[in-house]
Amino acid sequence: MYDAARLTIGSVMSQQRPQSARRTNASHRKTAVLFRIRVAWLTATRAALVGLALLVPVVGIEVAHAQANEEDTVRSALESAASQLQSGRPRAALEALKPIEALEPKNPWLWYYRGLADLRLRNAYMAMADFDRALDYMAEFGDPDPQLVETVRHYRRRARREVFSVDTQIGLAYDTNVSYLGDTTGGLGLITGQDDGKFASGLQIHYAPIATEDHDLRIGARLGHAWHFEIDEFDYQDYGGSIRYARWLGDHWEASLQYDYDYTLLGNDEFLSNHAITPGIQYQWRPGNVPFGPDRTFVFYQLNGRDFQFDTTPSYDRDGIINGVGVEQSFLFRPLPGTTRTGDLAIGYRYDSISTKGTEFDRNTNSFYLGLGLPILNPWAPDRYLILPDKELVFRFNANWLVADYREDSRLDARRRKRDDLIATYAFSVSQQLLEDLEYGDLILHGIIHWTDADSSLTARYGREPFTYDKVVYGVQLEWRW
Repeated sequence: MYDAARLTIGSVMSQQRPQSARRTNASHRKTAVLFRIRVAWLTATRAALVGLALLVPVVGIEVAHAQANEEDTVRSALESAASQLQSGRPRAALEALKPIEALEPKNPWLWYYRGLADLRLRNAYMAMADFDRALDYMAEFGDPDPQLVETVRHYRRRARREVFSVDTQIGLAYDTNVSYLGDTTGGLGLITGQDDGKFASGLQIHYAPIATEDHDLRIGARLGHAWHFEIDEFDYQDYGGSIRYARWLGDHWEASLQYDYDYTLLGNDEFLSNHAITPGIQYQWRPGNVPFGPDRTFVFYQLNGRDFQFDTTPSYDRDGIINGVGVEQSFLFRPLPGTTRTGDLAIGYRYDSISTKGTEFDRNTNSFYLGLGLPILNPWAPDRYLILPDKELVFRFNANWLVADYREDSRLDARRRKRDDLIATYAFSVSQQLLEDLEYGDLILHGIIHWTDADSSLTARYGREPFTYDKVVYGVQLEWRW
């Protein structure tokens, strides 16, 4: 899901958008079928056959002929599996590999391609086992192809991240207008008009006890903190968790149900307890090797129950229920001719009906959002990145436009009119991978700019416009992914 707020250091939205079911959908790199391992293996086989032929010439000729036929069968099966994987047909790739299982069960290429196919079919545990067997057999042969070993280890880590992953961030930011916008349109005392710096940190842990072709169960935990240098009443802490179950209905359709809980502290005081249940259905297009194509369509409903942890007058009581529906569409594209790298584009819409115990904050909101992820590549070497050729460099842009129509006359407005808000947020970031280690994880540096432009029709006494404001956050963030 593309959410401009997610790029802001320490920012969190209380209206939980559903955790996207979307996995890393970059297509498998086009892999030329190399046969260096098989050449070494078959050289030893031929040497044995030559020795046998010296003793029994006729039998040796027959065995060599049979061996040649076997080589052709294995070679053809490997080429077919590679082609099927490149075309986005993992089941056909598994079918193509069956002859090799009978002829050469210790062929590392067999288990490498099986791992790729199982990974594409969401069988993360099976994929890890396949890649482990490929590595074991290559070690048995003396690791004759270091490049293949590295590739297998790379995909093995990708499969492991589908089962268990840890991501943590730390950063510094400067905020030109310190505010807490977790309630989307703010509230009394949540916009200071003062600038300040802050230190922020975050941690996300995900574990999938079930990750098969048909079923997926994921458990998540998250922490988010922001500590201001001076305005400590806006120090922010979020403690949350989630559980998500998904059932695949064939190759393309997925039905899911997700529960989220977040407990928020503001200024070290209890602020908000939020529960969210999100049923959804998505369609995976699997565009394959095309310059531009649809990737995922997601439709969802979300029910939020919010309990604010502070006392207020009945009219301003914001405890209540949010009913929301939304749709998202994402696309994959290749930014340069001849590259296998992909960018992503997403558009979405969400409608929320917010009902509270009081009257001041009852409203209907319409949100439109846009997200773009663009790898920054070397135009003269389209598969290499611009600064560090083998380290990912990505530009991201996110935009969100929220229109809020309040249902009751505002007690805060000097003329008791109904309130209307328009809030636009724009986030820009550049992310440079600094370190990639298959054992210890990746280190990524983010540079972030986040701009909010809020316009409200509410005018308080003495001509004040407390909900019309601008703010810009400039930040730098260091992220570790394992």
